[in-house]
Amino acid sequence: MAENNTNIVSALNAGSGININELAQALVDAEKIPRESLVQSKIDKSSAKISGLGIVKNVLERFKTAFQKLDSAGDFKTFTVSNSNKTAINLSASSLADPGSHNIEVQSLARGSRQKSTGFSATKAEINGGEPFAIQVTSREKQQIQFSAVSAAGTITVSGINIALGAGDSAATVASKVKEGLEASGSSFISTHSNRKIEAKSDGTLMVTYELAEGDVSSSALVVSSTGSADLTTTFSTIRNGLQEINIATASTTPIGIVSELNSAVATIGLNAQLINDGSGSSDPYKILLTGATGEENEFTITTTSSQAEVQNLSFGTAQSTGSFTVAGVSVSVSAGETPIVIAARVKAALDADGFITNSAGRSISDPGNGQLNINYTRSDGDIAFPTFANISGVVDVSISESTSFSANSSLAAFSFSSVQSATDAKLIVDGMSVSRGSNLIGDVVQGLTMELLAPSSAAATVNITRDSGSLKETIQDLATAYNETVSDFGILTGPANSEDPEDILSGSLYGESSVRTIQNSLRSMLTGNSTTPSSNLKALRDIGFSFDRNGVLTVDDAKLSKALENNFDEVVTLFGGNALTTDSNKGIAGDAIKKLDDMLAASGIVKRQTTTAESDKTRYESDLEKLKVRYEALLERYTRQFAVMDALVSQYNSTRNSLQGSFDAMLSMYSKN
Repeated sequence: MAENNTNIVSALNAGSGININELAQALVDAEKIPRESLVQSKIDKSSAKISGLGIVKNVLERFKTAFQKLDSAGDFKTFTVSNSNKTAINLSASSLADPGSHNIEVQSLARGSRQKSTGFSATKAEINGGEPFAIQVTSREKQQIQFSAVSAAGTITVSGINIALGAGDSAATVASKVKEGLEASGSSFISTHSNRKIEAKSDGTLMVTYELAEGDVSSSALVVSSTGSADLTTTFSTIRNGLQEINIATASTTPIGIVSELNSAVATIGLNAQLINDGSGSSDPYKILLTGATGEENEFTITTTSSQAEVQNLSFGTAQSTGSFTVAGVSVSVSAGETPIVIAARVKAALDADGFITNSAGRSISDPGNGQLNINYTRSDGDIAFPTFANISGVVDVSISESTSFSANSSLAAFSFSSVQSATDAKLIVDGMSVSRGSNLIGDVVQGLTMELLAPSSAAATVNITRDSGSLKETIQDLATAYNETVSDFGILTGPANSEDPEDILSGSLYGESSVRTIQNSLRSMLTGNSTTPSSNLKALRDIGFSFDRNGVLTVDDAKLSKALENNFDEVVTLFGGNALTTDSNKGIAGDAIKKLDDMLAASGIVKRQTTTAESDKTRYESDLEKLKVRYEALLERYTRQFAVMDALVSQYNSTRNSLQGSFDAMLSMYSKN
């Protein structure tokens, strides 16, 4: 506005010598500055209050975290483990453990199968003359069935074995009964395959690991052929195929290229490949070492082959009429006029979902998008017949040809593998019981105890699991620390402003706020009131050593707390509500406190309500300040105009006076000459 005011003065030809702009600004400032300062102080106070309430929110969340470490039985189950033979085994205990002593003897470690290749002269030595070939990995196939619970009794048939189910059997019970049936004496499922491994899991999954010699096992081996219970559901899946094939292209037909291809397929075949110089000084020192996962069920063998898998081509015409036909026993519907591209895509989708593809590891169908399909078989399929078509006449034309003919299997004599180490399970004796596992990390033998096997040892480890009272005491004492820190922070927020540090906007930011006192009183009552889950000896925190001194500082008597944990441990857990269920209304000291703190921190809680009010006040004050600025800008312009007009009048009067003075002086001069 200063430029506009200057223009006004210039336009009115003011020239009295008085600074009109400064005079107008001084009059406006005399009224504006006190009022703007008052409003700005309200804005600053609201901003400080918002920041202070943010600290209150953080403090309450910190206090809540302290209670959350004591609101369940698992929070109190911290243990220390002593181990007399740390060279043989590492041990750690979880909250699921129980105090006690155990003897553990490690007899042997779990090992993975290892296979080494013949030697090569260099890392990039050419294999098979640079021609493509394949590596076939045979492992123990894994299949599973996921069962549901049943409400009605009935009989189901699994792989030819009849299993009786009872009304109300859980999914885990169904899986367990099926396992018992398949393993029963004389069962056809294991009569010729005694090394098949069957496992029933608690989630209702039945897992079967087949023998290595069985290779790629058809899904028909593990099948539910009859469900006598109406609401029983089953889901079959293959977890690991018994035969996996890795194609080695021309660009990778070197030792280092093969290692790269195998490691790229680790998710499929589960093998780790390394290229090692054996240091023998021979002409062929480079060997590929393959290592599988530990455990007998992860045994594998590996072969190389230069044979050619068969590829068949299906070429479709336009649909001649609406109808359906079958290919490989799978029905496909078409509508008259549909293009070869649409029909080919529909056939592919149907075969991909059928056992034609799903039951044969490595078999696939590719669709180049031109109305043709390529069926890619595997070497193990051999010289395979074309898929049969039925009901196709008058519906659609199709031609079948062999894109790539099968060539008989022939191993690569210059590139083969031999066994270095067989896969084995870990063997150990736990409290006199023989145990075997496929891994050296075991967590399902002693409840809550994880064992990492390091080395075999003839000396059994003496293991003692004891309650870690020291750690638990620290957690309980942390609750008192959190409370005292909360009270200290509240004192700073509600106390006087920090006059020595003008940048400290938090000190005194909540001065006079009654809501903070309400919160503080509530926090204190959480620690002084009786538990809603008392026991015969412990009814409140004071019974385990909590007390307030004359300054309101919360302290914990270490001796009293130690005695309570030693003599009344279960009652301490109950006091805090560790045994309360989620559906219980009474949740003990910790559970009830967490609920109250959640209410305070909720969107409708006291902290949010106060914050919303402060934010609303700040917005209103900022609006008031903006209105004042607009008002005083207008007032400054009005004063400037008025003073400019006045200054112009004074200038005009001065001009008239000077003119008259000149006339008088001239007249006097005339009279003087006469």
